Amino acid sequence: MPFGNGARPNWFLALAGIQAGVVGGLILLGYLGLDSAWHRRSIWSMPNLLASTFYGESAYRPGFGARTSAGLALLLFLYGILGALFGLVIRDHGSRLRVTLLGLIFGTGWFFLSFDILWNYVNPIVHLYSPDRAMLVGHLLYGGVLGGRFPAYLKSIRQLENPVPVPPVESPQALATSPGPETPPGGAVS
Repeated sequence: MPFGNGARPNWFLALAGIQAGVVGGLILLGYLGLDSAWHRRSIWSMPNLLASTFYGESAYRPGFGARTSAGLALLLFLYGILGALFGLVIRDHGSRLRVTLLGLIFGTGWFFLSFDILWNYVNPIVHLYSPDRAMLVGHLLYGGVLGGRFPAYLKSIRQLENPVPVPPVESPQALATSPGPETPPGGAVS
């Protein structure tokens, strides 16, 4: 499918944002797991809490269960989409430090927006049982990773657009039937 001149850069920005957003979501998830272990809770408490969005209160229990993967998928999907949004809004304006600072602002803003508005309407259990301080620090980590990794991912995706040309390789049949180096008359090769 051919892209128009303006569509390809937007796809690149969105893809780099998704990649940075998912990596940031994994960092957020890892931090929340460490915080849960520090406070002697199950490291799966936050994914189970997010799974309660689909399965109700029965999903919020200690340990890894059949419904935990739904919470993990929700977290990675949501933060990947947020990364794409970040990439499309920020584009490639400014230095890596500026983009990292914008990522920190974005992560903090999403924390307050999601926990003050979104989760109150979608699933109040998430807002009620989530550790506020750990979630704020986790979202700062998410924003820092999002802003810090986005320029590198964007650069690597743009390099895929103009790959280094590789010389064509001849098939073995073509090599077998092609004449070798020319020999001088008399057959002597020096």
